[in-house]
Amino acid sequence: MDLFFSTSKFKLNGQSYSGVPILISKEGKVVEEALDFCMSYLIKRGRVQSSKSWVTYGKALYQFFGWCEANGIDWRDVGNDREATILAEFRDWNLSSEGGSLAARTVNARLRLLCAFYRYAANSGWVATVPYAMETITVSQPKGFLAHVDASGGMRTSADVMLKTPRTVIRLLSKHQSRDLLDALSNPTHKLIVRLALTTGMRREELATFPLKYVINPVTYTKHRSFIRVNLDPRDMAIKGNQSRGIDVPRTVMEDLWQYVLDRRHQHESISGRSQSVLLLTESGQPYANDGASFLGIVKKAGKAAGIPYVNVHVLRHTYATHTLYAMMQAKAQTHALLYVRDRLGHASITTTEQYLHCISELEDALMNDFQSEIDVMSREAAGA
Repeated sequence: MDLFFSTSKFKLNGQSYSGVPILISKEGKVVEEALDFCMSYLIKRGRVQSSKSWVTYGKALYQFFGWCEANGIDWRDVGNDREATILAEFRDWNLSSEGGSLAARTVNARLRLLCAFYRYAANSGWVATVPYAMETITVSQPKGFLAHVDASGGMRTSADVMLKTPRTVIRLLSKHQSRDLLDALSNPTHKLIVRLALTTGMRREELATFPLKYVINPVTYTKHRSFIRVNLDPRDMAIKGNQSRGIDVPRTVMEDLWQYVLDRRHQHESISGRSQSVLLLTESGQPYANDGASFLGIVKKAGKAAGIPYVNVHVLRHTYATHTLYAMMQAKAQTHALLYVRDRLGHASITTTEQYLHCISELEDALMNDFQSEIDVMSREAAGA
């Protein structure tokens, strides 16, 4: 079994689509059912727009059909004569050392896609039924903004092949750890990257593709004294889900970004001899490649120097979200706080934002006070050092 991804020559109803997963069997034939499902699930359905998701789904289908091919299993065999259903067997293989001893969440992500595939296969008449049953399970109920409108009673249905997963532990930095992390960075550009992440919650790929044209001279912005609203547009930069959203950049950060554009960035761009559309450039004047993949190494190295073993770019995003939510809740604006943080982070659902409420209850108040102003102070100190 081989996995390929289409080029722009692949067309559906006259429209070109690149990146569509295409499975090729060992006989050299296209697995047409998988391709038909991908065209429906990824293109016609219209909800999965991220190219990264297309790659992930393609790999999941490749793993399943490759496993079937390697073991001489017909994916259409969904009868009751099996010792376990085909999806249960595939699930257990993923958990085994042979299958990579994958984490429960990773296995569940694959199983959710395969359940969708089998629903599509059943509706298309390729199989008589789906190889799983639905069961009612107990789930934790919302404790914050949506608690009063939750009518589920803490119950929902799920495929019986799904694994139970522990609640995700969200890691974040205290204000003191944030200060130590910034102090550990000697490169001014790297320091700006971390400051932007801590004060806006942008993702790694968003930081790497943040456009130069979004940086303005703060003197010209008179709407607010403390923050400058910047509207992120997927036509200008990489944004998960291709959804526009607004972020609030502290005025002091924008001032330093503006100075960076005039001085250090201009020098780096001169080295490359090419005009670049993104804001943040390497020492050679080039954009950070692969959606800022090197940011992870930059942050981890600084974290090690600061004695913070678990830090990465997404931890900075969690840090921004939790501290901002806490500060706004302290101002007696919980409903507005959740909506505000949701919109700043670009979450599709407010239930995703609610996960940060658990973080707040587990942290000491002393670590939470005045986070944004503390970042502002440490940023100023770091800039003047």
